Amino acid sequence: MLMIGSYRPHRIISNSELAAHLGVDEQWILTRTGISERRFAGPEETVISMSVHAADSALSAAGVSAREVDVVLLATSTHMNQTPAAAPIIASELGCAGPAAFDISAGCSGLAHGVGQATALINSGQAGNVLVIGAEKLSHVVDPDDRGVAPIFGDGAGAVLIGPTENGHIRKTVWGSDGSYARLIRQEPTWETLRAAPATTATPMLRMEGTEVFRWATGAVPQIVERIAIAGEIGLDEVEVFIPHQANLRIIDGVVRKLGWREESVVVADDVRHTGNTSAAALPLAIDDLISSGRAKPGQLALQVSFGAGLSYAGQVFELPRVA
Repeated sequence: MLMIGSYRPHRIISNSELAAHLGVDEQWILTRTGISERRFAGPEETVISMSVHAADSALSAAGVSAREVDVVLLATSTHMNQTPAAAPIIASELGCAGPAAFDISAGCSGLAHGVGQATALINSGQAGNVLVIGAEKLSHVVDPDDRGVAPIFGDGAGAVLIGPTENGHIRKTVWGSDGSYARLIRQEPTWETLRAAPATTATPMLRMEGTEVFRWATGAVPQIVERIAIAGEIGLDEVEVFIPHQANLRIIDGVVRKLGWREESVVVADDVRHTGNTSAAALPLAIDDLISSGRAKPGQLALQVSFGAGLSYAGQVFELPRVA
């Protein structure tokens, strides 16, 4: 990795604001999720515009021209047009010179999937510089009256510039899925249902079986982390920085506890506290927060893992890059 760029929407939504709408106590939200606030994008802040801001900051800070980018990958589940994909539009707005550009639909694990694809393209000689972007406007697809979902998600974008380099080496990706759990995070109603009864069917929204996702994550993710460490040819005791998907602070705490990591031995990303779960944008935003705050430093050995709809998961061991 060469550089991280980020974009956080201007509007901050506090727990007190959400609690008043949902008819719950704000402490209930904090205890259940570990989230105290999140960002909601305004009308002018779209998946495309946030992606362009994040990517442009990464390119500028790295001193790389947009015309030097060979591939643009966008991980998102909230670009509101099924066709065309957003990545070619983002590439055009950045001023890229006709790169390969396509969207990745892998839920919250999309960014880590993109990092895996980018690394493979570079290592095989098919690309030089690859931009991997995670961007979400989840506030457009979350039911504001759903107590199980509304307090969790937020908006934002993060971009990772990846290229041939002796520093920031990215090791083997571990990824997979278990479609038997696909119903746990889903769009409801489906487009087929909406087409069949457009006058009587509600707008499609994100639905989640939170308790079952929590059980799956706290059980499966520690095992996935161990596999990522093995693939990266390191021991768990060599990990300096842990960047888990920013789904829920209770899940993060549960995973860290099962892995046996102590606070003084591993720095654990917890950007979810102030940004919420931004799905595919969560990993780069968490890295940005760690380095910008001084809790972690470029060059440290990090392990990232993400999981989400599918259920899909992906992760890698790498050296922390600089941030824009």
